[in-house]
Amino acid sequence: MSRIIIVSTYLLLFFYFGCNRIDSTNNQKVNPVVVKHIKRLEKEHPGLSATLFNKLTISSESTPRFVYLSPSETGIDFQHIWDVQPKHRDQLRNSFIASGVAIGDFDNDGLADVFLTRQKDGGRLYRNLGNFHFEDVTSKMGINPAGMWSSGATFADINNDGWLDLYVCGFDCPNRLYINQRDKFTEEAGAYGLDFHGASVVMSFADYDLDGDLDGYLLTNRLHPSDAINNIKILRQKNQPLRVHPDNREEAYFIKPPNRIQLLIPAGQFDHLYRNDNGHFVDVSMESGIGKSPYYGLSSTWWDYNDDGWPDLYVANDYMGPDHLFRNNGLDDNGVITFTDVADEALPHTPWFSMGSDYADINNDGRIDFLASDMAGSNHYRDKLSMGSMSGPNSDAWFLNFPNPPQYMRNAVYLNTGTDRFMEVAYLTGLAKTDWTWTVKFGDLDNDGFEDVYFTNGMSRDFFNGDLKERTQQIASKDGSYSLKVLEMWEKEDPYRLNNQVYRNLGDLQFEDLSRRWGLDHFGVSTGSAMGDLDGDGDLDLVVNGFEEPILVYRNDVSTGNPLRIKLKGRVSNSGGIGTKIVLDTNNGRKSMVRYVTGSRGFMSSSEPIVHFGLGNMDMAEKITIDWPSGITQILQDIPANFLYVIAEPNLPSQKINQPSLVKSVGTMFSSSEVGLAKVLHQEMEYDDFQRQKLLPNKSSQLGPGMAWGDVNGNGYDDVFIGGSAGFMGMLFLNMGNGQFKNALQFCFTYDVRSEDMGSLFFDFDRDGDLDLYVVSGGVECKPGDVLLRDRLYINDGTGNFQKGSLDLLPDIRSSGSVVAAADIDGDSHLELFVGGRIVPGKYPESPRSYVLRNTGSKYEDATDVFAPKIKQSGMVTSALFTDVDGDHQPDLLVTYEWGPVRYFHNEGGQLIDRTSHVGLSDRQGWYNSISGGDMDNDGDTDYLVGNFGLNTKYQASTTKPEIMYYGDFEGNGKKRIIEAKYENGICLPHRGLGCSSGAMPMVKQKLPTYHQFAITSLQDIYTEDRINDAELFEINNLASGILINKTDKKGKVRLEFQPLPRIAQASPIFGSAVCDINGDGNLDLYVVQNFYGPQRETGYMDGGVSLLLLGNGTGQFESVAPAISGLLVPGDATSLTIGDLNQDQRPDFIAGVNSRNLKIFLNQTQSKSMAIRISDLSEGQNHIGAKVSVNFSDNSIQLHEVSAGGGYLSQSAPVVFIGEGTSQRKVKSIHIRWPDGLIKKFEVDKFQSQAPSLSFSNDVK
Repeated sequence: MSRIIIVSTYLLLFFYFGCNRIDSTNNQKVNPVVVKHIKRLEKEHPGLSATLFNKLTISSESTPRFVYLSPSETGIDFQHIWDVQPKHRDQLRNSFIASGVAIGDFDNDGLADVFLTRQKDGGRLYRNLGNFHFEDVTSKMGINPAGMWSSGATFADINNDGWLDLYVCGFDCPNRLYINQRDKFTEEAGAYGLDFHGASVVMSFADYDLDGDLDGYLLTNRLHPSDAINNIKILRQKNQPLRVHPDNREEAYFIKPPNRIQLLIPAGQFDHLYRNDNGHFVDVSMESGIGKSPYYGLSSTWWDYNDDGWPDLYVANDYMGPDHLFRNNGLDDNGVITFTDVADEALPHTPWFSMGSDYADINNDGRIDFLASDMAGSNHYRDKLSMGSMSGPNSDAWFLNFPNPPQYMRNAVYLNTGTDRFMEVAYLTGLAKTDWTWTVKFGDLDNDGFEDVYFTNGMSRDFFNGDLKERTQQIASKDGSYSLKVLEMWEKEDPYRLNNQVYRNLGDLQFEDLSRRWGLDHFGVSTGSAMGDLDGDGDLDLVVNGFEEPILVYRNDVSTGNPLRIKLKGRVSNSGGIGTKIVLDTNNGRKSMVRYVTGSRGFMSSSEPIVHFGLGNMDMAEKITIDWPSGITQILQDIPANFLYVIAEPNLPSQKINQPSLVKSVGTMFSSSEVGLAKVLHQEMEYDDFQRQKLLPNKSSQLGPGMAWGDVNGNGYDDVFIGGSAGFMGMLFLNMGNGQFKNALQFCFTYDVRSEDMGSLFFDFDRDGDLDLYVVSGGVECKPGDVLLRDRLYINDGTGNFQKGSLDLLPDIRSSGSVVAAADIDGDSHLELFVGGRIVPGKYPESPRSYVLRNTGSKYEDATDVFAPKIKQSGMVTSALFTDVDGDHQPDLLVTYEWGPVRYFHNEGGQLIDRTSHVGLSDRQGWYNSISGGDMDNDGDTDYLVGNFGLNTKYQASTTKPEIMYYGDFEGNGKKRIIEAKYENGICLPHRGLGCSSGAMPMVKQKLPTYHQFAITSLQDIYTEDRINDAELFEINNLASGILINKTDKKGKVRLEFQPLPRIAQASPIFGSAVCDINGDGNLDLYVVQNFYGPQRETGYMDGGVSLLLLGNGTGQFESVAPAISGLLVPGDATSLTIGDLNQDQRPDFIAGVNSRNLKIFLNQTQSKSMAIRISDLSEGQNHIGAKVSVNFSDNSIQLHEVSAGGGYLSQSAPVVFIGEGTSQRKVKSIHIRWPDGLIKKFEVDKFQSQAPSLSFSNDVK
């Protein structure tokens, strides 16, 4: 982006501007130092002025709160009354029961005024007289709303004259544009081309083409009654899908559900994009690519999500209409601004019934995040009452995973990664379920430096009440008056009143519900709302409109921090600075707060167009950077808090904003490769696990691919095996040594194409000096004990050609397995194998068989009872790692489980003894997926990274509120069922709703025929205490991923202390994991790949992550690296993760497997100084698995590396140890290698260097 940069030292050479006073409305004394800073700023920035805020109002109550001010106190005597014409009675069910709020200083007297909309008379304008007194000036100011049903309203300076105009949307009437003539308004919508007549929700203004004036996006909804769909003209052509006649495009459209006939869906109106051509607005919707579909629009928000200077647009659509994220493409070759909907690329999922939306930088990382709301119940009762049926032929549940991106019944919080893909963190932040939410409003309400969020709730009627919906289905009509009778039924019901909510931002992606404490938990039907400083004291007050209730005005008495507010005056840009980005830096630049200036936000409303910052206890902002839409960048330094600054755009030539460009990984730590292995696609044949077990929480048929690396043809380069799913062969790719790989088709793999490949392992089974291949068979696409579940051993002929070993080489194992890991357990130089049982097909969560196999020299035999009898039925194994936990040079075994702890099996004379309870792990039950080892605190022993499901799902387990599951016969018919349960207020309640539960067990509906009854009934009362007690209980209390710090003492007493990963790492389930030194600083770092697409559709994909790099400091502490910096981005259902050196530059690269997608390949480009030591002795009868590499540093710290066979998740990396050279204060001194047979080789650094030109070269150690 080309910009003019203005800094103080430069400006002082050219400008001198003085001001003899600092505006203050209450004669407060100002510190002389502050006065000096203000005068300096006024000189440096001509046109800047500063006004000291009024003294903050402090609540007399012990707990600070928002104070409700009655109409008699404010003079705002306004109430939204529902009284519609008969033809519009049906709108009771639509969004036009709502009403909006617009706040802005229309008369430029320094006080924020208020406009309110309603159905009855078009709304009222209230002038702020100060001290929260308002005057109705609707008629006086020329506002004539008679006969108008007003909806959304926006203050904006349409004609760039410095005075706010007012645009008011209407339902079934022309929209109105009131141009501010200073002493009054004149209605000129027709003259400006903005008098659209239809179902307008709100107009969102932005200068999307950066020409200095405001353009507009008109959001619309449904105009026609819902039964209009019955009169649609349908076009039918042979062998062609059905289509709606063009005359009816704003009444209905078709979609094609999976495995069903086409479905006719009610439509809304088309939205409209208007370009401002010198004061006349031209509809450019079609040519821009932005207005092609008629949906139920509820909010539209301009923001610059990719920070390229061009305004982008988020559109939230209700029901089955997809949300849009329109990326501004800039000018095309014909000079036309176009937009591309990138929602499917940028967003993992969206809300189903999207409503209000807003943006904020919720974690102060300098990137703008976004929240789109839905109507998910915030407690068990509302959730189960409104869930409806999630099963059966009339259910809409099929729709949840049907769109791309999927749509789920909950809020979505999109965390900006600085790349072209957002994370989604609603559950992690605690903002996933806020009831029937209209308004979303971000703002720093307590001025502590973090933006809080306010939600309004309620509806005209409880249209999602499952019992009321069933009643509508029972209404019979023989005379065609069904719709009328249903409407009459709803009209007799009461409004659906709910509490409004406010959440305080605690930082680190945590929000706290303070609705009651802050006095913002009004119970009613609230819709539009807006924020503004109504009394000039520097904090954000609230005005809330509603349905059939008086307006709510709140004075903010919770603020204790120091505010700083900015009002912009554009000169080259539009007058209000709409589209400006402002970044405020504090704490020596380590904390950045970003704001983006726009108009309409939330729902049907627009807040005061002034930028608000809270600084907490800081009294000075170090730097403020203002990026104007014109391309000019203005920098202010050392700005005192507690002032409102009016800042004028520098009167300089505008600078061209560069054309938008897609995010590239230039200058990142890793680059993503698009060639070679990146073209390898994993595929799945669809299988419906839930048809087999209706209440199954997750699928187990798509848990791959796994991956294993090893040099199978002896050419010195590592080759790779990638497991195939049932119906697809596994694949072997030979490394050609130049970054290219050759697909080496193995005929023997075709024999097992029907088996599901899980874990795989390269090792020398027959001790002939080459690598053979073991593959675990798993999955659920068969019956228990099926021959398809037999594991396989493929024998290498020494050149990379494999033959399937005879069946007698392995015991007849027919357990659906997961992982295979190898180690010499008993010290006889033969490798034993641990094979983990994953699941019993069709009988989840019964424990499958796990095995320990002993190599007799000619074959493997089942020796589980010899080595580890307690491991046999120990649970559902997800991963395992052989590792020397206690430093006695014998391989111990760590195993991760679903519904269990990380188990520690200690090697005691060649037997693996369960010592889990001795080392501090038994009480930490989770859904663990993976485990990887590495010396993360440089103390000479191995610590462990364990991947869990994280904190960003509907499951919120703790020791006091565990997640539980019962498995047993609840119907008395001998058939075992699954019941998931949770705790709320000390009561055990079912996770699944009435529809799902009764779909599997009809007795539930017979016992509790209404959704209300089901929602208020405990688990024990639904299924009886006796049935519950007889069932098998599964319980988890920890879902955080973390590291196990090895605290083994000198006497060999083991203690593994759990330390959670940073909160951002909890945003999604962690599967693949890797531990190595990424940047060559001598400390081990972590990389994890995430997400899980297996949950049942009501839960939805756990897809909030994009993978994450965490850099270690050598003490066991880690700091996350944003994907925009790391270059590591893995959306999708990521599984395996391996480390390798793909381009022989001695730096670790990453290879990630993704279910049903291509492999992801990342090449390290950190320029770190490191070396790669290949631990590879494949001469006959030798073994390198279990070797240890100790790296001794100049500060006497020791970093231990172990060479393992299998780990992470379904992964085997090549036997290469990556060692960073360290820093100038801490360098590698020597390297000791201990072989499994006890032989130790020691290398001083200078001797290593004498063997190779530098430490950055590879060393093969044999």
